[in-house]
Amino acid sequence: MKKIIVFRTDRLGDYIIHSRPIYELKKKIKNSQIIVVCSKINQKILIENDYIDKLIVYDKKFSFFTRIKIFFKILLCNYYASFVLDGKNFSYLCNIFLLSKYKFGISYKSIKFFFGYKFEFFKPSKIYNFFFFNKYETITSRRFLKTSENLCHKYLNLFNFFNLKLNPKDSYIFQPNQNATKIFDSIKNLINLNDFILIHFDEKWLDVLNNEIDLSDAINSLYSQIKKTIIITSYNNNFQYFDILKKKFPYYNLEDNKIKIINKSNIMIFDNLQIFLFERFLKNSLINISCHSGFIAQVCGANKGRLIDIINEKDLEWYSCWAPLNTFHKFIYKSRIDKGYINPKIFFNEIADLVNKL
Repeated sequence: MKKIIVFRTDRLGDYIIHSRPIYELKKKIKNSQIIVVCSKINQKILIENDYIDKLIVYDKKFSFFTRIKIFFKILLCNYYASFVLDGKNFSYLCNIFLLSKYKFGISYKSIKFFFGYKFEFFKPSKIYNFFFFNKYETITSRRFLKTSENLCHKYLNLFNFFNLKLNPKDSYIFQPNQNATKIFDSIKNLINLNDFILIHFDEKWLDVLNNEIDLSDAINSLYSQIKKTIIITSYNNNFQYFDILKKKFPYYNLEDNKIKIINKSNIMIFDNLQIFLFERFLKNSLINISCHSGFIAQVCGANKGRLIDIINEKDLEWYSCWAPLNTFHKFIYKSRIDKGYINPKIFFNEIADLVNKL
């Protein structure tokens, strides 16, 4: 059996961006076994993927003894290929010692100036890359990025070593959960939910101008312009601005996935949706709006959901690296480099114009 190990021990959305090449690699290489070293949070979605044969959960907060056990568990096997894609020290360390015919990885570049001279630094170093990778791709760290580098393209360059013939416009993979689909369909039928847009709120809304004063008015104004149901979502959001929204609009906590009495309204808050039910809402909405939630961006790359990304203009190059190229994806600014922060009523008017053009 040809064992292929992939290291992705970080955030929820980061795995999805290279889910397609892993899926295709499983089909391409006969008698292969896909093993993913993942974080506890990534385990939530990967456990549903039938093209992954085995998960090894790693967390740097595990005890030293547990981490050593995981390290030697990984090294016990011989591999056909290994992919270090998360930039974590543990993954780079494992890659040194594990036995694999092919080794691939990501190296992060940063720039520093000494006495007026520019020096490039790499993690891991160029010496490491030369000895421990058959092929690697370089990603410029956020602070030093000048022009956008599409990350999907860089990942595909590694996997296309096996002649997969993939391109960045191929859809990502997110396998839906049947139970979540049934629950979504029940909610949809209960409140006659057809054309709707979804707005997701999290910590990235904290720097929105006057977020505790003007957000609810901006949302009401959006509805008056588009005349479509607005579903507001969030998860474990304890910020003051969201508490205010909960008092302004009908609020439903769906943490337990149970359907309770839901009264149809033009604007509704569905809080604490489980991850697979959340994906069903993203899939079926007319368009999704967030302050660049990484998970939402990458899921839309899998299920063809449309997305409006609200960002600070100064972050455009970095967030463009993560933007899926296979679906509708637009950036709206909550602040501009030359003008500072923008009132949400203004950028919600831009959102209304985009929605009405769909």
